Amino acid sequence: MNLVQLTRHDHAGLRIDPVRAAAAAATVHMVPLVLGEIRKLAPHFPIVLAKDGETGQFYPAALLGLEPHENLFWTGETFDAAQVPLNLLRLPFFIGDGAICIDADSPGITPDGPCAIVESDGSDSAYLRSIQTILSDLAGQQEATRRFVDALVARRLVVELTLDVAFANGAKAKLSGLYGIDEQALARDPAIMADFGDVLTPAAMVFSLDHIASLVRRKNTRLDAEAQWFGKPA
Repeated sequence: MNLVQLTRHDHAGLRIDPVRAAAAAATVHMVPLVLGEIRKLAPHFPIVLAKDGETGQFYPAALLGLEPHENLFWTGETFDAAQVPLNLLRLPFFIGDGAICIDADSPGITPDGPCAIVESDGSDSAYLRSIQTILSDLAGQQEATRRFVDALVARRLVVELTLDVAFANGAKAKLSGLYGIDEQALARDPAIMADFGDVLTPAAMVFSLDHIASLVRRKNTRLDAEAQWFGKPA
């Protein structure tokens, strides 16, 4: 990755292909989320809590694969999902030192890209404005997301997940380092969530874990395709 600050002087002529830019997530198995997108994404992905490797703090994330570097939603050409997390939609743009930055090495930067940075009249393109909105949402919801997670921890609603999965070819996998909402604790005393103002978000996280089965099906489909490919005679 080669992050540089986005400027009109240096980047006004750039064109972006968002689909190619999303290829950067082809080996990403977990995507951090902000509070406002959890309920939107819960019908499509397992939503878990993970620990930051440096700080040890929990953060919400969409689970995209069943092992590190595995994205079961990436087809090789596109991200196969009805909803896309903001941290993927923003690619190849980032926030750095309070400014919008772009990954100068992104495959999404291409002369035939459908999205311009600047219009012919010199104004920001609709695409760039949409990216600015996404980055603003990501930055603006950091504090609310932290408070939400801190409240879950303080009320002892976070529990480590034990996920043992088996695949159609007989292989097995055990997912570790993932956390979720303690469904029994939440059901025992819904009033414990009063300070959240909305019990639907943690409840959505609970129900989203049903999508683990969908990930297994995607994995089985991929394993079957690989078996057929490598089983072809030379």
